[in-house]
Amino acid sequence: MPKCPPGLKGKEIGLWYAAHAVSKKKDVCKPVQMDLTGINFLDAERAVNQVKLSGFPGFVCVPSNQPRSQCQQSQQSSYMPMDGNNGASSQLPRARSPTTGFADPMISGGERLVRCPELDRMLYHQFEIQQSSDGYLSMLQNRIKLPTYFKKNEILSAIQSNQVVVLSGETGCGKTTQVPQYILEHEVSRMNGSVTRIVVTQPRRISAISVAERVAAERGETVGQTVGFQVRLEHCYPQRHCGSILYCTTGMILQWLQSDPTLKNVSHIIVDEVHEREYLCDFLLVMLKRIMLVRKDLRVILMSATLNVDKLSAYFGNCCKLEVVGRMFPVREYFLEDCLRLSNFSLPKEAMEKLRRAQFRHIVRRYMQEGLSASKARKESKKPNTDLVTWLDSQTGLSDNAREILRSVDEDAYPGVDLIIRMIDYVLRTTQVGTVLVFVPGIGAIRDVIRGLRECNPAKYGDGSSQVRIFPLHSQVSIGRQRALFEVPPNGVRKVIVSTNIAETSVTIEDVVYVIDCGRIKVRDYDANLNSYTLAPVLVSQANAAQRCGRAGRTQPGVCYHLFSSYVYNNAMPKFLTPELLRMRLEDVVLNIKLLDLGTVSTVLASCLDPPSNDAIERTLFFLIDIMAIACLHNEIASFYHESDVQEKTTILGKSARKVLRNILKQASKASSAGDPSTLDKVINIGQAPPRGIPGDEDKLTPLGLHLARLPLDPQCAKLLVLGALFGCLEPALSVAACLTYRDPFEIPLEKELEARKARVELSQNSLSDHWIYVQVIQNYRELSSPVERRNFCEKYFVRENIVKDVLRLANDYATLLYERKFIHSPDPLDERANKNKNNLAVFRAILCGALQPNIVTVTQRIKKKKVRRPTLLLRPGEGRVATNLRSVNASVWPASTFWTVYFRKQKTDDSTKSTIMDTTIIPLRPVVLFSRAIEANKYHNCIYSIDGWMRILASPGFSLIKNISSD
Repeated sequence: MPKCPPGLKGKEIGLWYAAHAVSKKKDVCKPVQMDLTGINFLDAERAVNQVKLSGFPGFVCVPSNQPRSQCQQSQQSSYMPMDGNNGASSQLPRARSPTTGFADPMISGGERLVRCPELDRMLYHQFEIQQSSDGYLSMLQNRIKLPTYFKKNEILSAIQSNQVVVLSGETGCGKTTQVPQYILEHEVSRMNGSVTRIVVTQPRRISAISVAERVAAERGETVGQTVGFQVRLEHCYPQRHCGSILYCTTGMILQWLQSDPTLKNVSHIIVDEVHEREYLCDFLLVMLKRIMLVRKDLRVILMSATLNVDKLSAYFGNCCKLEVVGRMFPVREYFLEDCLRLSNFSLPKEAMEKLRRAQFRHIVRRYMQEGLSASKARKESKKPNTDLVTWLDSQTGLSDNAREILRSVDEDAYPGVDLIIRMIDYVLRTTQVGTVLVFVPGIGAIRDVIRGLRECNPAKYGDGSSQVRIFPLHSQVSIGRQRALFEVPPNGVRKVIVSTNIAETSVTIEDVVYVIDCGRIKVRDYDANLNSYTLAPVLVSQANAAQRCGRAGRTQPGVCYHLFSSYVYNNAMPKFLTPELLRMRLEDVVLNIKLLDLGTVSTVLASCLDPPSNDAIERTLFFLIDIMAIACLHNEIASFYHESDVQEKTTILGKSARKVLRNILKQASKASSAGDPSTLDKVINIGQAPPRGIPGDEDKLTPLGLHLARLPLDPQCAKLLVLGALFGCLEPALSVAACLTYRDPFEIPLEKELEARKARVELSQNSLSDHWIYVQVIQNYRELSSPVERRNFCEKYFVRENIVKDVLRLANDYATLLYERKFIHSPDPLDERANKNKNNLAVFRAILCGALQPNIVTVTQRIKKKKVRRPTLLLRPGEGRVATNLRSVNASVWPASTFWTVYFRKQKTDDSTKSTIMDTTIIPLRPVVLFSRAIEANKYHNCIYSIDGWMRILASPGFSLIKNISSD
């Protein structure tokens, strides 16, 4: 039993011991012993003191002795007022240094478009010649048949007369390919070519590339003349920036804003596919709304196939609206009840029971999300859906099995792969020509459908079949394979494309006649309470269904088979999906807001088309504070002077001390309510008033945060790059960051999972790290010079060579970014000066820990009935239960004592009761402590410390030095 502090008398001693007992009960987790052997405390203390005396600026935090006002002034505002307005909505950034690694070199200089009569005449003359070329004339015959052509003059007149135009058009009307060309040709014909530069944003890289190629072909030229594209890892710029069209991803424009805040050398911005409500697109709309206040000459065109036009028009001050009717041929639609009649599909008893159970789980989960308890949700779920029963009674020509299917699927579950396979086979049996496009929720479903087809009829659907060619289509399919989708098959050969929602709008395949729509889409949804993403198939919206239906009927009358009932469409299906901004953590957006100094985060995001909740903003700000990107200067003060803590803090103080503290709190409260920060500063003798609103909302980026905001990748991966450069571990950091932000290079065939697991274990080299496997893949591939050797290496270890090549290119781009920001001496990723510790696994673990915090899991031994059981994995309090991905090399590692792992991705599937960490690395305790944000000593135990408020360690008195190093 420890002794109470000196100076306490009578009841105070008893109160102290009582508080000590309560503290012991609260400390459920047994503190872990920290080994400090091998640390030279004298040298470490001398180094810390030397750094303090030198006045070296803090890397992650503002010096504590610097007043807040001075801290804010030291980070010069990157924005200037517009037209004399001081409101948050009327500020734009000053230009920053160009970032040639990712920004457009033609735009990063920020040079304004300047009229050049000589260039205007030259561009006009070139266009006259182009109009008479064979390539242009042959493509023109197809262009003039598109519905957009008949609205050409109306569209051009609206753009010329209005700063913002909202253009909605059905799929296939030609708006994405034709409108930019109409604008360019119109301006060049008016001798305005030198002051015309059109930028078209696309939500996906595949669409930016494919549309640019299509438009260039329509103009009788190749990409890189008057039409270009820019996406991550790939670009082909037009020959000159004026008199050109550039297709790019939305993120590219947001990068440009750092160097050209008003987009001075862009005349027209076309934001395509607005209906998808991708979060970067929503944020771009906020920025464009501000830019338009100073760029009266800028024209903004918002385009989408299905769109809430009135809402978007109101957002831009009731701007001009246009609509283009797009479907070239009629499309007949069938719903699930029709599909069951046509195909005579039925489910066996076991499958039907499985479907009922799945539906019951879905309904229970839906009720629980609405706030009901688990028991009440189950009770409500058992009640029959009277409206559905009435609708079923009105249906005729259905078998009993079909009725049971319709009753079981209700509005959440669906019959699945078996029905999709049956419908594909039905279409191919009953029709002679036309491509079949099948929409499924994800990559796993694509594999299941293709495998099921080949199993049911190998001769017809096999790899070498002369009857049917099957193509998968998703974001991970290589560009080369994607191009094969657009080729028309030989006579007598049918084409079947099994796709995710990428084929809704991003890719247009001309010869599609039949569409099979499963009615589901995989959506990532952020759970702020569990700090985890859920990836689950959900019911599509009516807008999605219309998009999918519109893929048919481009060259002849088409047919669409919806695998959801008309009852679900009319009664359960939402008109639009929830915008992405409302179902994700917002760190990228918040960092941009902080970097561009737009104002408080909550104010800026409140101006979005659909503002996110304060809970989501608060969670994001806490995350950025956790990774030390934001300096929340008032955090400790807020916790110390919180009323709930007063009683605990005063029990160990004498009467006079309690009286002094009570007076301080009373005066502080008065000063706070009076809104006088200067009085409050005098009362509690600090340079910062207690927080108002969301913590971190008004605070500035730390020096580290500024670097993270300027690097165009996930902030934790950006932090890994910075630490890798600083600690001489560059190549491993580049490899891991590129794999985590791009794609996992491994491809694991279902029939070879055991072999693939053994290959991963071999690559791990007993490192107990999934991330080190990425390093080994990239290093080994780079060291092989022969294409044959590289191919054999990839086959042996189940690695996708095309992904490895992309990762290498991305790693080179990241190295260039670090070089431009003076972190390394050379843009070469293999530069020896930056790779002194590239094979040092201890350093690698340390920088990985520093980068991925607070993503830490404590793994403790679990013994039940004297037998060692699967270990317990503990996240931070409140983040729920967690399990390790079975593909991780650490999935079967059971500890003899407590250890820690770091991870990058944590994900929860729809049917799981716990989240899954997808990638892990086992780390020692020292880097956990050194890179922690807060270390607090226990008031009642001299040698027990709390790390970031939840991990507890037991250490010798020398640990206080490590605490000082961490805080400094």
